Amino acid sequence: MGISIHYQGKLNRPDMADEFCEELEDIARTMDWKYNVINDEPDSKPFPVKGIIISPHEKSEPLVFTFDPEGNLQNAFMLQFLGEEPDLTWYNHTKTQFAPIDVHIAVIKLLKYLQQKYIENLKVTDEGSYWETGDADLLKKKMDFLNVKMDELAGLLETLEIGKDETAETLADKIEKLLNGKMKNSINRIKKIE
Repeated sequence: MGISIHYQGKLNRPDMADEFCEELEDIARTMDWKYNVINDEPDSKPFPVKGIIISPHEKSEPLVFTFDPEGNLQNAFMLQFLGEEPDLTWYNHTKTQFAPIDVHIAVIKLLKYLQQKYIENLKVTDEGSYWETGDADLLKKKMDFLNVKMDELAGLLETLEIGKDETAETLADKIEKLLNGKMKNSINRIKKIE
């Protein structure tokens, strides 16, 4: 649970991968973001990937930009588990919920730049709506709302009484009843913040 940014696309040309990685490495160094360059051997399974993984903040998930030989943006982590399932490995995401709001904004601005220069068909879904609106106030409202709801949920779960003979199924039933009773409409309210 939390504000995430989802993205997928393909390099304008597959031979742009090296240039892309070099520029992102420069950007990461300039921004003082941690990064790792990925450059698989040609016979890597299921296929080699080339790219860069950037950590914009310690409380944000990394941005993964790894490309297959055709220039498709691949999720390097999903490839380890799913192999050549392109419908599932083309989707990348990063959760920025717990990082400062300016990290989310910087990530969106980076993605917009990359769309203009390298990945014309980049598709982005921003749960904070900043990609679509550029509205930092709306992004903050959504992040704040989720933080309040997560705190409420943590408080509710602390009240849950767990017996020593509790099974996973009975515990799940208790949690479901607790959530239905106390937070029934909260999830739908986030969509109305706009």
